Amino acid sequence: MSMSMSMQSSVGESQAPMLLQARLEDAKLMTKLLKAIAFTHEATCTILGAGIKFACEQAKTVQARAFLHKDLFSDYRFTPEEEDMDVAEFKVNLSVLLECLSIFGQGDGVALRLSYAGYGSCLNLLLEEHGVVTDCSIRTQEADEFASIDMRTAAIPTNVIMKSDWLAEVFSELDTTSTVIEFYVAPTAPHFRLSTFGTAGTSQIDCPKTSDKVESFQCDKPLKFNYKLKLLKPSEKALALASQVSVRINEEGILSMQFLVETDVQSVFIEYLCLPDN
Repeated sequence: MSMSMSMQSSVGESQAPMLLQARLEDAKLMTKLLKAIAFTHEATCTILGAGIKFACEQAKTVQARAFLHKDLFSDYRFTPEEEDMDVAEFKVNLSVLLECLSIFGQGDGVALRLSYAGYGSCLNLLLEEHGVVTDCSIRTQEADEFASIDMRTAAIPTNVIMKSDWLAEVFSELDTTSTVIEFYVAPTAPHFRLSTFGTAGTSQIDCPKTSDKVESFQCDKPLKFNYKLKLLKPSEKALALASQVSVRINEEGILSMQFLVETDVQSVFIEYLCLPDN
């Protein structure tokens, strides 16, 4: 079986040496991570010596990233075309990629082999379950330039690490008639507060730093910023996978939510970055 989207592949691709060859013993991990960032139909894939990063962006305001470290793979080989090349990047249709990954359903034990020959070539997937093999080729495009959303552009006076189940429950009950969600973090009570402003009025949910849901609390000064609720709601998928979440806000209001996902091999991080709603 072959599935493809967008840009044409290079002639003679099948004979080309592979820039990437990698094998995952269980494709379900990659499927879960990609679904957690899939709020757009396309993703940028960045191949590095250390692993593979997928990233999505919406409205130049929110970005979501998932990184699969090479240690998660039973085999990982990145062979750059040139000696000074340390990264390869392309855009891929995320909906098609997820469809391919789910071709055997959501069960365990589906092995995945990835290969990519370089610029203009297809991303090739070979999935195997109980001796049945399916091969998919997804055409790629040149990666778009993302907006520069960098936490390091200003001081970061806050870092709150909490159990993800509390935040997941809060996000599931947010008043969706509110266009924004307000984050307030302060050294004094209420310490951590989320507020919405819907048709029924203002709703506030507090989490003191002494709560058993808080693993670590650092806040040097009070910060209060609003973010578009519709841009952060998709992070519920990442919260559902994570055991912990780190919430950081810098002095310019850039929000970082890092989700710690436990696996049998090592921990994986998903990150959402969001600009404040001015």
